[in-house]
Amino acid sequence: MKMPLSLRERAVLCVGGRNGNVASYRELIEREGAQFSHHDGGLEDNANRLEASLAAADLVICQTGCISHSAYWRVKDYCKRNGKRCVFIDNPSISSLARGLEQASAD
Repeated sequence: MKMPLSLRERAVLCVGGRNGNVASYRELIEREGAQFSHHDGGLEDNANRLEASLAAADLVICQTGCISHSAYWRVKDYCKRNGKRCVFIDNPSISSLARGLEQASAD
């Protein structure tokens, strides 16, 4: 993956996705030198921790097909209010995550 945007020493939060893919998400993001964190969007993780996770991130990847409507709107509202870079992707696949990171670098 070619990344014009340097993720080195940045914090990337993935919200949502499939639990079975989280290790692959981590590997992809950490390979770029970024710090990875994940929040499942309130399915099992405490929904109240979502805002703290958002605050700590430099970039948010929101996997819209795998989170609650409430979590989607919380992510969207938080990022808009705080000028936080956020990329929304529909599919929880590794390739979709990679395209989301590429999209973030093009913005």
